[in-house]
Amino acid sequence: MRDGVSTSVTGRWRRFWSTPPLTLNGWVAFNLPTTVSAAGAALLLAIAGVHGYLWWSTPDPPAAFVGYLVLLCAACVLAAALMFAPRAEITGPAWYLGSVACLSFLVVYLSTRADVVAGLTGLTGRWDVAPGSALMGCAALFLLLHATVLSGINVAHPQWQNWHD
Repeated sequence: MRDGVSTSVTGRWRRFWSTPPLTLNGWVAFNLPTTVSAAGAALLLAIAGVHGYLWWSTPDPPAAFVGYLVLLCAACVLAAALMFAPRAEITGPAWYLGSVACLSFLVVYLSTRADVVAGLTGLTGRWDVAPGSALMGCAALFLLLHATVLSGINVAHPQWQNWHD
């Protein structure tokens, strides 16, 4: 049984994502759940794959960086795998896990652009790191895709649009 606080927070969260500006007044909607889930999983796997490459190619990485990479890669791979689960009770949290992973990457990436991190001079303190720029785009696209799923413009596996003419 849910308490009154979590129910009101959940209700406000759902009302926010179903407002007319975010749903485009219902005029735009797509019924491609497998394609949307595959796109989300591909973006998360790209983030995990490039981070795995950075781990492999960075000589003697600091322990904190390795811990960050392991957590981020595990979250991305787990979320991508669970997006194709047969039940919505599993796929919904998978999308949120992917969003948390993308948001955490964006926070860490943007905060390390301002200052050089010890042991990572080639990857931090500058804006022209090509893998970081590409991953920033992947993370932003995943968050945008998740926003369209939350607003009802897109549907994700295993759901379908319930259209009645």
